[in-house]
Amino acid sequence: MAAPANADGPGAHKPAPPAAIAPVISAQDAIDAYNLGYAAIQRADHADALAQSASSAAEKKQNSRAAQDAYKQSLQHFSAAVRLDASMHEAYTYLGYANRKLGRHSQALEAYDQALRIDSDYPYAIEYQGEAFLGLDRIEEARFNYLRLYALNKGQARKLLQAMQSWVDSHASDATGFAAWVAERAETTRNDSPSSGW
Repeated sequence: MAAPANADGPGAHKPAPPAAIAPVISAQDAIDAYNLGYAAIQRADHADALAQSASSAAEKKQNSRAAQDAYKQSLQHFSAAVRLDASMHEAYTYLGYANRKLGRHSQALEAYDQALRIDSDYPYAIEYQGEAFLGLDRIEEARFNYLRLYALNKGQARKLLQAMQSWVDSHASDATGFAAWVAERAETTRNDSPSSGW
Protein backbone atom coordinates (compact mmCIF):
# COMPACT_ATOMS: atom_id res chain seq x y z
CA MET A 1 0.00 0.00 0.00
CA ALA A 2 1.50 3.32 -1.08
CA ALA A 3 1.90 6.15 1.40
CA PRO A 4 -0.47 9.07 0.83
CA ALA A 5 1.10 11.92 -1.13
CA ASN A 6 1.16 15.44 0.27
CA ALA A 7 -0.10 18.26 -1.92
CA ASP A 8 2.85 20.00 -3.51
CA GLY A 9 1.51 22.98 -5.49
CA PRO A 10 1.75 26.70 -5.01
CA GLY A 11 0.32 27.66 -1.64
CA ALA A 12 0.17 24.07 -0.42
CA HIS A 13 0.94 23.41 3.22
CA LYS A 14 4.10 21.37 3.64
CA PRO A 15 4.57 19.84 7.08
CA ALA A 16 7.66 21.09 8.87
CA PRO A 17 10.41 18.60 9.49
CA PRO A 18 10.11 17.08 12.98
CA ALA A 19 13.16 18.94 14.29
CA ALA A 20 11.98 22.36 13.08
CA ILE A 21 11.77 25.17 15.59
CA ALA A 22 8.34 26.69 16.14
CA PRO A 23 7.98 30.14 14.55
CA VAL A 24 8.30 33.15 16.82
CA ILE A 25 4.98 34.89 17.33
CA SER A 26 5.20 38.61 17.85
CA ALA A 27 2.82 40.99 19.54
CA GLN A 28 2.32 42.50 16.10
CA ASP A 29 0.72 39.24 14.90
CA ALA A 30 -2.00 39.61 17.54
CA ILE A 31 -2.52 43.27 16.62
CA ASP A 32 -2.73 42.40 12.93
CA ALA A 33 -5.33 39.70 13.64
CA TYR A 34 -7.30 42.15 15.79
CA ASN A 35 -7.22 44.81 13.07
CA LEU A 36 -8.46 42.33 10.45
CA GLY A 37 -11.29 41.42 12.81
CA TYR A 38 -12.12 45.06 13.38
CA ALA A 39 -12.25 45.69 9.62
CA ALA A 40 -14.67 42.76 9.27
CA ILE A 41 -16.82 44.21 12.09
CA GLN A 42 -16.94 47.55 10.27
CA ARG A 43 -18.08 45.82 7.05
CA ALA A 44 -20.64 43.79 8.99
CA ASP A 45 -22.09 46.80 10.81
CA HIS A 46 -22.32 48.72 7.53
CA ALA A 47 -24.13 45.84 5.81
CA ASP A 48 -26.40 45.48 8.84
CA ALA A 49 -27.31 49.18 8.68
CA LEU A 50 -28.06 48.81 4.96
CA ALA A 51 -30.28 45.81 5.72
CA GLN A 52 -32.19 47.79 8.35
CA SER A 53 -32.87 50.63 5.89
CA ALA A 54 -33.48 48.44 2.82
CA SER A 55 -36.51 49.29 0.73
CA SER A 56 -37.03 45.79 -0.66
CA ALA A 57 -37.04 42.32 0.84
CA ALA A 58 -34.37 41.18 -1.63
CA GLU A 59 -32.05 44.04 -0.69
CA LYS A 60 -32.65 43.37 3.02
CA LYS A 61 -31.84 39.67 2.57
CA GLN A 62 -28.69 40.37 0.56
CA ASN A 63 -27.32 42.88 3.09
CA SER A 64 -28.29 40.69 6.05
CA ARG A 65 -26.38 37.79 4.53
CA ALA A 66 -23.34 40.03 3.91
CA ALA A 67 -23.47 41.21 7.53
CA GLN A 68 -23.69 37.66 8.88
CA ASP A 69 -20.77 36.54 6.70
CA ALA A 70 -18.60 39.46 7.86
CA TYR A 71 -19.45 38.84 11.54
CA LYS A 72 -18.40 35.20 11.06
CA GLN A 73 -15.14 36.32 9.42
CA SER A 74 -14.44 38.65 12.32
CA LEU A 75 -14.75 35.72 14.75
CA GLN A 76 -11.87 33.95 13.03
CA HIS A 77 -9.62 37.00 13.34
CA PHE A 78 -10.51 37.82 16.94
CA SER A 79 -10.07 34.17 17.92
CA ALA A 80 -6.60 34.27 16.39
CA ALA A 81 -5.84 37.51 18.24
CA VAL A 82 -6.69 36.04 21.66
CA ARG A 83 -4.77 32.84 20.88
CA LEU A 84 -1.74 35.02 20.18
CA ASP A 85 -2.31 37.43 23.08
CA ALA A 86 -4.64 36.17 25.81
CA SER A 87 -4.56 39.58 27.52
CA MET A 88 -6.28 41.40 24.63
CA HIS A 89 -9.58 42.33 26.31
CA GLU A 90 -10.66 44.35 23.26
CA ALA A 91 -10.53 41.22 21.10
CA TYR A 92 -12.60 39.26 23.65
CA THR A 93 -15.09 42.13 23.66
CA TYR A 94 -15.45 41.95 19.88
CA LEU A 95 -15.73 38.16 20.02
CA GLY A 96 -18.73 38.79 22.24
CA TYR A 97 -20.06 41.53 19.96
CA ALA A 98 -19.90 39.39 16.81
CA ASN A 99 -21.43 36.38 18.57
CA ARG A 100 -24.24 38.56 19.91
CA LYS A 101 -24.91 39.96 16.43
CA LEU A 102 -25.11 36.35 15.19
CA GLY A 103 -27.68 35.57 17.90
CA ARG A 104 -25.25 33.50 19.97
CA HIS A 105 -25.88 35.25 23.28
CA SER A 106 -24.44 32.55 25.54
CA GLN A 107 -21.14 32.53 23.60
CA ALA A 108 -21.17 36.32 23.67
CA LEU A 109 -21.50 36.29 27.45
CA GLU A 110 -18.52 33.94 27.76
CA ALA A 111 -16.38 36.32 25.73
CA TYR A 112 -17.53 39.38 27.70
CA ASP A 113 -16.78 37.56 30.95
CA GLN A 114 -13.25 36.92 29.74
CA ALA A 115 -12.80 40.56 28.70
CA LEU A 116 -14.02 41.72 32.11
CA ARG A 117 -11.68 39.32 33.91
CA ILE A 118 -8.83 41.15 32.19
CA ASP A 119 -10.24 44.70 32.61
CA SER A 120 -13.20 44.75 34.98
CA ASP A 121 -14.12 48.35 34.16
CA TYR A 122 -13.94 48.17 30.35
CA PRO A 123 -17.09 50.12 29.43
CA TYR A 124 -17.65 48.57 26.01
CA ALA A 125 -17.64 45.05 27.43
CA ILE A 126 -20.05 46.10 30.18
CA GLU A 127 -22.41 47.78 27.70
CA TYR A 128 -22.34 44.92 25.18
CA GLN A 129 -22.76 42.38 27.98
CA GLY A 130 -25.86 44.30 29.06
CA GLU A 131 -27.24 44.01 25.53
CA ALA A 132 -26.55 40.26 25.55
CA PHE A 133 -28.44 40.02 28.85
CA LEU A 134 -31.36 41.77 27.16
CA GLY A 135 -31.18 39.27 24.29
CA LEU A 136 -31.66 36.50 26.85
CA ASP A 137 -34.38 38.44 28.74
CA ARG A 138 -32.13 38.65 31.80
CA ILE A 139 -33.44 42.08 32.76
CA GLU A 140 -32.06 42.37 36.28
CA GLU A 141 -28.53 41.66 35.08
CA ALA A 142 -28.92 44.21 32.27
CA ARG A 143 -30.16 46.76 34.81
CA PHE A 144 -27.15 46.07 37.05
CA ASN A 145 -24.82 46.59 34.08
CA TYR A 146 -26.52 49.89 33.31
CA LEU A 147 -26.11 51.17 36.87
CA ARG A 148 -22.49 50.08 36.98
CA LEU A 149 -21.84 51.63 33.59
CA TYR A 150 -23.57 54.86 34.58
CA ALA A 151 -20.97 55.32 37.31
CA LEU A 152 -18.11 54.58 34.88
CA ASN A 153 -19.09 56.07 31.54
CA LYS A 154 -22.32 57.95 30.93
CA GLY A 155 -21.98 57.80 27.14
CA GLN A 156 -21.91 53.99 27.09
CA ALA A 157 -24.65 53.93 29.74
CA ARG A 158 -26.80 56.02 27.39
CA LYS A 159 -26.29 53.42 24.61
CA LEU A 160 -27.34 50.60 26.92
CA LEU A 161 -30.39 52.60 27.99
CA GLN A 162 -31.34 52.99 24.30
CA ALA A 163 -31.03 49.21 23.87
CA MET A 164 -33.22 48.78 26.95
CA GLN A 165 -35.84 51.09 25.43
CA SER A 166 -35.79 49.02 22.22
CA TRP A 167 -36.23 45.87 24.30
CA VAL A 168 -39.20 47.45 26.12
CA ASP A 169 -40.75 48.51 22.79
CA SER A 170 -40.60 44.94 21.50
CA HIS A 171 -41.73 43.32 24.78
CA ALA A 172 -44.37 45.81 25.86
CA SER A 173 -46.71 43.32 27.53
CA ASP A 174 -43.87 41.61 29.42
CA ALA A 175 -42.10 44.68 30.72
CA THR A 176 -44.40 47.03 32.59
CA GLY A 177 -42.17 47.50 35.66
CA PHE A 178 -38.99 47.55 33.61
CA ALA A 179 -40.58 49.99 31.14
CA ALA A 180 -41.32 52.41 33.97
CA TRP A 181 -37.75 52.08 35.26
CA VAL A 182 -36.30 52.75 31.77
CA ALA A 183 -38.56 55.79 31.33
CA GLU A 184 -37.53 57.10 34.77
CA ARG A 185 -33.82 56.64 33.96
CA ALA A 186 -34.26 58.41 30.61
CA GLU A 187 -35.93 61.37 32.31
CA THR A 188 -33.43 61.51 35.19
CA THR A 189 -30.39 61.41 32.91
CA ARG A 190 -31.69 63.60 30.08
CA ASN A 191 -29.36 66.52 30.86
CA ASP A 192 -26.29 64.49 31.85
CA SER A 193 -23.11 65.38 30.07
CA PRO A 194 -21.18 62.35 28.80
CA SER A 195 -18.25 61.10 30.83
CA SER A 196 -14.86 61.79 29.40
CA GLY A 197 -11.86 59.54 29.43
CA TRP A 198 -12.96 56.77 27.05
